[in-house]
Amino acid sequence: MLRKILIYVCLSALVMFSQAQAHSPSQHQQNPVPDDAQADSPSNVAKLKVPDLELLNQDGEKGRFMSDFIGDQLAAVTFTYTTCTTACPILDGIFKQVQARLGDQLGKDVILVTLSIDPVTDIPQRLKAHAQKIKARPGWSFLTGKKQAVNHILKALEVYSTDIFNHPPTVFIVDGQQGLWTRVNGYPSTSKVMKELDRFNGARAQK
Repeated sequence: MLRKILIYVCLSALVMFSQAQAHSPSQHQQNPVPDDAQADSPSNVAKLKVPDLELLNQDGEKGRFMSDFIGDQLAAVTFTYTTCTTACPILDGIFKQVQARLGDQLGKDVILVTLSIDPVTDIPQRLKAHAQKIKARPGWSFLTGKKQAVNHILKALEVYSTDIFNHPPTVFIVDGQQGLWTRVNGYPSTSKVMKELDRFNGARAQK
């Protein structure tokens, strides 16, 4: 009888441990970068009024978010912070794959932009070290700035969260020339990001 009780207790503990692991935030660390076979969320194109506030890039250079850092270029934009160990490495991984797919187009036809949602911690020097760590090439900018300015931009794009640990994973594709944005929630595949960039580029060619 005692043996049966011990077996039952052990099995119950194992089930509880498995459930705890299933909901643990650290699980995101093992999440792979989405592959091209995964389904992507549909996206819609819209004109957005985004505050053109002053920010800093990883080199400490000042510029305004829309008029200087994005300008009239095609850009893929996402939001992370350097101390994140869950969702952000996945978004960095997606952009690394997009960087590889763009090849020589990066910095010429298309730019990548990562805006830190933790600007107090992510000063330019820290962003530069992070960019070097993930082997970001010229044409991929990492932005920070005054917390109020960053939060204002995040709120305008509806990606602001009072708890940075629960910020929504999101990628935007923007045509700075036309002021058009499309939002893809979650972790889009590389092909999805490239498809949206191609769609915006094709629309430009028809103008």
